[in-house]
Amino acid sequence: MSDTQQTHSVECPATRDPAVRLFIVAAMFLGFGIYTIYDHYVLGNYPYPRPYELNPYLKYLFNHYIPYVLMPPGAFALVWGIRFLLRRLVADAEGIGYVGGTKVRWSDVTELDASILKSKQILCLRHGSGRKLVLDAWKLENFRDLVAVVEAHVPATANRIPPRPQ
Repeated sequence: MSDTQQTHSVECPATRDPAVRLFIVAAMFLGFGIYTIYDHYVLGNYPYPRPYELNPYLKYLFNHYIPYVLMPPGAFALVWGIRFLLRRLVADAEGIGYVGGTKVRWSDVTELDASILKSKQILCLRHGSGRKLVLDAWKLENFRDLVAVVEAHVPATANRIPPRPQ
């Protein structure tokens, strides 16, 4: 791809680091929930205590209800991680936006905030009625090419906040 093509359009797939964190959380929650199901329901450990005693009763409650507490957030983190990996941002001559979502037209951009671009690799675009699109190098690949496309296509009438000196 030539340099002229790169400044007109860029596709930024998601990086893997944020998704890996979500997968670790999902593995911990789902793993412990599945282990508790196996230990309590399959092996029959921690039965309901008769006669009532506090410590065995608390062990029973913990092992009986912990799968219901941990499995939904674990499944949510797993789905969230998968959806995160499937996201792609596309910036072209028409505008910028995620595939399958709404695209922000360049003429709708009112502010380009590059105040933390050098220090944190984050670029903010304000558009429409004060809405904000945050572009983060930690979450997007091809970030340098994306910044070049954004700077080339943001209208001159947009308020530009320059990077802070380090």
